[in-house]
Amino acid sequence: MGGYLVEIDLRKLLKADFGIDFPISGGIGNSRDDPIIIHRAIPNAYVGTEYAILRCLGMGRRIEWKIVKQTFFDHNGRALDQLKIETKELTEEEIITGIENYYFDITECLDREEG
Repeated sequence: MGGYLVEIDLRKLLKADFGIDFPISGGIGNSRDDPIIIHRAIPNAYVGTEYAILRCLGMGRRIEWKIVKQTFFDHNGRALDQLKIETKELTEEEIITGIENYYFDITECLDREEG
């Protein structure tokens, strides 16, 4: 099979498209095993970073969205924030709605006791 594995660098894409250098690395956030990793920054406003990334992704895709649920949980020793969003895309003929999940690894941003 002659497929290509394309490595997407979300940080570089967002900087190129929107001029914002988010303190992120990792995946594209479409699964708990490929989360967007948010690095601790000053100020430590990781929730604002999550929302800003979703705003940029929505603008890039030309969709409206709203958060319908936010869930915090541990996954393989990492602290993840799951944002479930409802999307709305307006076309000439119809309104297309959907539900998507984005996963953010916020381990570095939390003040956790060691040991």
